[in-house]
Amino acid sequence: MRAPVKICRRCFRIVYRAQARCDGCGSGFTKRGREKAVAEFRAAMQADCDAFNQRHAVGDVIRVWTGPREGEPVERVTTSPACILGGHTAVVYAKGGGGCIALSHVESHEQI
Repeated sequence: MRAPVKICRRCFRIVYRAQARCDGCGSGFTKRGREKAVAEFRAAMQADCDAFNQRHAVGDVIRVWTGPREGEPVERVTTSPACILGGHTAVVYAKGGGGCIALSHVESHEQI
């Protein structure tokens, strides 16, 4: 008799239904598992926002990429503290085009 299996909605791997999390991507299959994963993800994003806000004040010039990290970054002026946009992306609002920019597209102090 075969064990029941399930396909992960995030990474499309086949996993046993008895598992609470996917072996590949770690997404939760139970409601509690999904809620825990979302809470951990949001806490990590909030930590990124808090770290950015400690380093940069509103009105600071930051260097960003408007697309993939290729070429030289451009300078923008922050217009707000970093925040979580729609529950899924840590962003900072900036003048100079684009409205908001994901923190993953901001040059860190270690790179300058």
